[in-house]
Parts: sequence; C-alpha cells; structure tokens
Amino acid sequence: MNQPFQNLNADYFRFLTAGERQRAYVVILDCLFRERLDYQTQIFHDELYRKVSQTIERELTVSYPEAQFRADIEQLIDWGNINRQIEGRRIRSLSDNSLRRNLLNITEETFQLFRFLQQQAKPQKAKTVARGFMLLIDFSELLKEFEAILESYYDGDRPPEKLQRALHLIELMDSKIEETVAELTGLAQQLHAFLETRNDFEPEDYQKLLSRLESYNRAYLSQLTREVNGLFLRLRNIETHACIDDFVGALNRAEADEQADGATRRRLDSLSVFFNPDSGKLDFYNDRVNSELCDAIRRINNYLKIKGDRTLRIQEIRNRIREMTRTSAENACNWLNSLYSPVNQSLLADEGTPNNRQPAPLPRRTTRNPGRVRAARPVERKKSMTVEQTRCLERRNIQLINEFFLEKILCGRPQINMCEAKLTSAGDVRQFLTGLKLVRLKSGRELHLIEFEIENPPKGTPPARFTLEDCEFSCPNHLIRRIRQ
Repeated sequence: MNQPFQNLNADYFRFLTAGERQRAYVVILDCLFRERLDYQTQIFHDELYRKVSQTIERELTVSYPEAQFRADIEQLIDWGNINRQIEGRRIRSLSDNSLRRNLLNITEETFQLFRFLQQQAKPQKAKTVARGFMLLIDFSELLKEFEAILESYYDGDRPPEKLQRALHLIELMDSKIEETVAELTGLAQQLHAFLETRNDFEPEDYQKLLSRLESYNRAYLSQLTREVNGLFLRLRNIETHACIDDFVGALNRAEADEQADGATRRRLDSLSVFFNPDSGKLDFYNDRVNSELCDAIRRINNYLKIKGDRTLRIQEIRNRIREMTRTSAENACNWLNSLYSPVNQSLLADEGTPNNRQPAPLPRRTTRNPGRVRAARPVERKKSMTVEQTRCLERRNIQLINEFFLEKILCGRPQINMCEAKLTSAGDVRQFLTGLKLVRLKSGRELHLIEFEIENPPKGTPPARFTLEDCEFSCPNHLIRRIRQ
C-alpha cells in the first residue's frame, strides 16, 4: 500500500456515518464548503448558526437550538473537519471571549472530500466536442511553456523558480491526460447508455442527433489524431534534447520529496508513451468511441428508415379508408377485389382466391437495406475446413485443369497456339479462363503440380476466335507449352 494511504486519518469520513446527526453535519460542512467556494475562508460562529439553523430544522423536522449547534461544532472539530480560532482584535471585554467571536473554517482535507462528493452527486454533464478540444489546447500550451523553460535552462538561465514551475507543469500535463481519458471513456459510456435506453424522441430530434454524431465523427476524432501526432513529436524532441538528463536531475533535486526520486522522469516517459501511436493507449479509447459512434449512427439510421416506411404504410391506409368513406359501394367492392392481384399468378389451378388469383403479398419485413437487418438474426457458424482438406481440394482442382489443357488444348502435342485449340462449349471457355488465372495470379500452395505454361503472343498477332454452339469467344493467341512429361 502507498505511504499516503497508510497515514490517512479515517476520522475525516466519520460524519458520513454519524447516524441521526449525519444530516446536520452535512448541512454545516456544506455551508462552510460553499463559503470557501465564494472565497470566504472563515465565518463567525453566530453567523454560521443563522445560516444553517432553518435548513437543519427543515431536514430533521425538529427544533435546532444553539446548544445543539455548539455540540455539533465541537464534534466536527474533534474529527478534524473544522478549524476554530478566536479573532483577538474584536475582543473588548471578558464577555466577548465566547463562542460568538470564534472564526470557523472547513479544513483542507474535508474541503477536498466535499469537492469529490459534489462531483459524484451532481448530474453528469454531456460530453461535448468543445471540451475535448480545450483539453488538447491546454496540454499544448502547457507543453509549450515547458519547452521554453527547457531551452532557457540549456542557455544557462537556471533560477529555482523556473525549476519549480517545470515541476508544476508536469503535474498539470499529467492531470490533463487523466481528464482526456475520462472524457473519452465517459463519451463512450454515454453513447452506449443512449443506445441501450429507450428514448422517445421525435424524428426531427433524431435527425439533429444524427447530424451531430456524424459531424463529431468527421471533425473531432480526425483532428484529435492530427493533434496527437504533433504532441508526440514534440515530446520525442524533449526526450532527445541535449540537456534533458541534467534538467531532470535538477528537477529531482528541486523536488522536496526525497522518496519521489526518479518520479519526474517516469512522468515524462508516461506522457510520451501515452501519445505514442505504437503503444496503442490512446488508440484504445479512440477506437472504443468510434465503434460506439458508428453503432449509434447505424442504429439511428435503421430506426428512421423503419419508422419512415411504417409512416408511409399508415398514411396509405388512411388515404384508402378516406376514399372508401366517400366513394360508392361499387367502387369500394372493386377496390377490395383489387387486393388480390391478378399479376401474381398461382402455381396450381385451384390456388388463389378468387379463382386464378393469389392473395396479395404481405407487407415487406425488411427495410430499404436488407443487409443490415441480418444483424438481428442469430449468427450462423461457418463450416471451416482443415488445412489438409483445403490442400486436397486445391490439388484436385489443379488435376482437373491439367487434364483439360492436355486433352482439349494441347491434344498430346508439346506446344500449341491457342487458335488451334478444340473448344466446344462455354464450359470449356470457363475452364480455360480458370487455368489462365491460376497460372498468371499464382495464388495457391500447390502450384508446382501445374503441367503447362502460357506465354503472351508477340504484338500485332491476330487474336484467336471461336464460334461455339452457345457463345462466341476471342482471346490473345497465347503459346501454350507443356512443361512436364
């Protein structure tokens, strides 16, 4: 366990599990927390009581006397959540030296704890493109200042203030990377949660959402990739700088914590590793966001198409019903009879209603893009062959092609021009083209079994033409030679 966790005082958290007094403690500390946020670091005892008494009475539904308030303050002071001191300049008599003249303020540990609790309690803000860009801009500006300090150190300007500033910049850049990771992770989670929850939006809202997602896909991720490449090159230049070792050594000496020896170099290395495309750390989060984003765009597109088709069918039915209420009985009967389309003839003589007619087909079950609907069907396991079966099949195909060329093309001779071949049908043409592709592309592991070769004719040679029963075929007058007896 790390040393800070071993020295952690658990009394700071006891107000969260204080039983029936827990709400009163939280109201008091929350008031001090908000005063601190308003740059009011201290508040008088009696003024704090006036601010929290009504809220506590409303929360606990009982009266809240000042004596109970004093007891709560004493308990929070014992736990280390509140600091108390007396403002000496306001004391004019012995009666002034009382709790009313005490100044109270929230301790730093409790302030940080409340800041964390507030971050967890408030609703999560939507992840926006602008915030992602701001994080990159902040990191770039911090890196620019760090580069300037490094160059000034190389030129001989080495005051301790700049070394302390460099240490602070490294901490800020590390925090910006943590925020970037949290931003990308939160965006992926929000996209996934949006797809899983049933949100009742209007079609117009879906169109706006779709346009925003597509613009995000085009703008943010592409610009993020470009910015990351530039940041990585700048970090690599820092790592290979002439005085980087001396500079890091000076930073380690300037750092007050002796146990953090080498931590500065590890942080710099971690920054470079994070932006390195070969490490894949940033690409992991980008790919996750991109996959969720593409899935969201695909599913919203499918939903809009399905809803549009359904709306058109409903509108058509409503138009027909409106026409039937206004038309005569004869026209209505004709329209009903036309539901049985005479175009779709029945397969058997006694099928269809009425005679020689077939019921109209059911409404289509697919969208305009049926390939995407197949994603909802159960995945079928493909039958895969073993390596030996594949080799055996390839050898059999080559054997059939060899037999065809030796019998139909060469006819027992060692070599022949293509115009002298004996092709009789379209099947022979397909077999010849298969052999030609096999020799030219050389795709396969059993090519050493081929018993012929094909050479291109000289330029200007007329092509070989064949007039067959079911087709006409022409090709270059290749020279076909047998290479194995």
